[in-house]
Amino acid sequence: MTPYLKTTVILLVVISLLFPVTLSDTCSSCQPALTIDGIKLQDINPENISVFRNINAVDIGRAMDLSQYENLDIQSLTEDIIDAETDTGSSGSPDAAIMGLQSEIVLAMQEANKNTPRFVIPDDLKDLPPGNFSLLNNLVYVPDEQDQTGGSPEHCGNCWVFADTAALQLDLSYQKNITDRLSVQYFNSNYHNGTGIWACCGGNPTWFADFYNTTKMAIPWNNTNASFADSSQMCEQGESTTTPASSIAKDPFYTIENISAQMIATNSVYEEQYIGNETAIQSIKAALYSGKGVIIIYTPDNWDPFMDFWTNQSENAIFTPVQDPNATENDGGHVMLIIGYDDTDPEHSYWTVLNSWGAPQNRPDGLFRLNMGLDYTLQNPDGVNAYEFYILDVVWK
Repeated sequence: MTPYLKTTVILLVVISLLFPVTLSDTCSSCQPALTIDGIKLQDINPENISVFRNINAVDIGRAMDLSQYENLDIQSLTEDIIDAETDTGSSGSPDAAIMGLQSEIVLAMQEANKNTPRFVIPDDLKDLPPGNFSLLNNLVYVPDEQDQTGGSPEHCGNCWVFADTAALQLDLSYQKNITDRLSVQYFNSNYHNGTGIWACCGGNPTWFADFYNTTKMAIPWNNTNASFADSSQMCEQGESTTTPASSIAKDPFYTIENISAQMIATNSVYEEQYIGNETAIQSIKAALYSGKGVIIIYTPDNWDPFMDFWTNQSENAIFTPVQDPNATENDGGHVMLIIGYDDTDPEHSYWTVLNSWGAPQNRPDGLFRLNMGLDYTLQNPDGVNAYEFYILDVVWK
């Protein structure tokens, strides 16, 4: 999952790379106050965050690579800017997986993602009738090992890497008929050099695609040292990867010529145009029929209902999100993968979602059902989208 980043310091890093800034404080022993267009970044809020609409979302991820900056105490800086929510459930539940970028950063990413390409429904998939569909048989995974947590409430926050890697794997299966499990650890060990603000600190599909658009190779899980080993590494405690990138065997590999993330337009408020629930549903269904796993970022204002559902209900139960009337902001986000749906019964239609919390006894396949009748325009009180949906557009060599 994606941990909280304290606004002040991370914005100093991001904006200093992306924008011309001015120093309002030249103190050599403190962080300078930076401004852009007269806005003090320490005080950035939804009223002035629209400046991020002028940048590419991948640049924010690149700016968080602390290894590119000189004279930084990376561990101390990471400890200063990471804040994880870890007290949402009972002992043994994946509490630390429920983390997220602080609201101001999420809102900045939302503005930048207005520049991210949108998925276009193919003409022959615009009016799919009710039915059921699943890509699960095309996805090779071991439920017990589809687990960022290692069975511990304190663990790596890389749900986004698990979900995106599974989406990449489904695309390889669809386009090349290759059903090989791909390595999560390869990304963990290489992304931002496996330290600082790295994979266990959270991210999103645009950053994932940017990494693979640079490295150009997807590594099988069964390569030497490519199986997942970082479950115990918690970002906010300053840990780094347990597996040096140089120790992971890169042969064999699958060559990626080009990859990008595309958003699926589902939210009228965010997209600033009318999108009905039926259109949102048809778009996600069409993406699945196109052989694409649909990456969902779920950011509620209260995690307790989902934690109770995940822990106590079976894989046949349907989760219906609810809003907390007392909430004042989002409660951290989680990234998962939609791999199918069933809307044959309009009263009980659902998406089939693969999680990255292993396979507890009540969920032997690591799956759950999400009510299809969501309010796709839903935003948290601070303006953070409750749901975002993405696919990966990949060209394999």
